[in-house]
Amino acid sequence: MTTAANLIRIAAGEVGYAEYPAGSNGNKYGQWYGMNYVPWCAIFVSYCFDKIGLPLPIRSAKGFAYCPDGVSWFRNRGQWFYDARVGDVVFFCWRGDGIADHVGIVESVKSDGSIISIEGNTGVGNDANGGEVMRRSRTPGIILGFGRPPYTNPVASQTQASRPTTPTPTPPQREVVKVPPNYHKDLVDRLIGGKSDKAQKK
Repeated sequence: MTTAANLIRIAAGEVGYAEYPAGSNGNKYGQWYGMNYVPWCAIFVSYCFDKIGLPLPIRSAKGFAYCPDGVSWFRNRGQWFYDARVGDVVFFCWRGDGIADHVGIVESVKSDGSIISIEGNTGVGNDANGGEVMRRSRTPGIILGFGRPPYTNPVASQTQASRPTTPTPTPPQREVVKVPPNYHKDLVDRLIGGKSDKAQKK
């Protein structure tokens, strides 16, 4: 069924999976999507939604591979929010420039506005390209916003009273940037085939 609970069940079942070999971006989600050896956080999210029969046809029938595409898609459909709900697609911005660097799935919401998310291609010390599926605790200051899919049983917001209705400002103690300045350019080059699979494996 296309429910938030089923999505969380699928995503949670993937926790612990790691790309192989480490640092290659080679993984089963990229194989499924047809675009392997590229950063795969968005592909992981797409995989989970496809598994519950609620694909996100953002760039293809299977989903999307570039985070900013997901942000635009949800915004254009009026499905973009700043209050977290379980099952939301959460987009992160590490540098405070308004561009999504990473994406995951909201598993739970805390009263202070922080969340527990399940994310693909993350890791301790490398938030955006860490090579594993993990549960991560995320604070509001790095959250760009939430895309809300049309589940058959929407989950009520747990934090509407405590979350702002405008984009979250950057807090004084912001999480350290863990992506290089040319991250988006390199990612786009790889997604459109600017670099060969052979080069990506090196």
